[in-house]
Amino acid sequence: MATIKHLTTLMFDLDGTLCRYKTGLEEGLLRTFSVEEADDLPLTPEDYREGFGIEFDKAISGEVRQLDMGYRNRIFWNLLKNQNYSKEEILELGRKFTRIREDSLSLYPGVSQLFKRFSGKFKLGLLTNGPSHLQRRKIELLGIENWFDGITVSGEHDLAKPDPRIFYIAMRKLDSNPEKTIYIGNSLEYDVIGANNAGIPVVWKKNGKEETEVEGARPSLVIDELNELFESKRAHILLEGEKRSIKS
Repeated sequence: MATIKHLTTLMFDLDGTLCRYKTGLEEGLLRTFSVEEADDLPLTPEDYREGFGIEFDKAISGEVRQLDMGYRNRIFWNLLKNQNYSKEEILELGRKFTRIREDSLSLYPGVSQLFKRFSGKFKLGLLTNGPSHLQRRKIELLGIENWFDGITVSGEHDLAKPDPRIFYIAMRKLDSNPEKTIYIGNSLEYDVIGANNAGIPVVWKKNGKEETEVEGARPSLVIDELNELFESKRAHILLEGEKRSIKS
């Protein structure tokens, strides 16, 4: 049982919670390599995801601090360096893919209005997994930095969700604690379990997915879209404090 004695703080995840890429990974790769069929791709979306994970782990562990060729470029380099491409060709492909992804980055509908309603009512925080420069670039492109009283990027602390320590770091920036905080995120594995581990009530934004059970993941509230934080009776109870005790 997690108890909210006096709710003062809302913390949000970034990717999949506040923003998304309108251009999917496969479409982005098809456009990058100027091919029409997935079978013609020199690297698959699965390859890219695996490469991303490898570089993510390096960034979080501190193994790689300065990515001289850029995060996505480095992934392309690792995946294509043994194929028939020059270094400059690989780097240009990485730059092209980066432009495609960044051009399609957007906030979910209604997010701006939601933050206008929350501003001044709660302290607002952002806690996002990822390398510093990649996540900071997204925040810059979206123009949301001034929305928050505190921003925590896991790669700047050599930690990542679901490690509860990164949640404690984020709360300290906001002068808050688990009894005053609710976290909102889209990942059961990282957001829900991480917040649970830190003793923070958590709203799971499931984005239309089938509800599934993941061991250790116990959301206090399940929503599809952020506007449900205003429309759901249970969300109203959670945020307005009509009840101070919620299951988690």
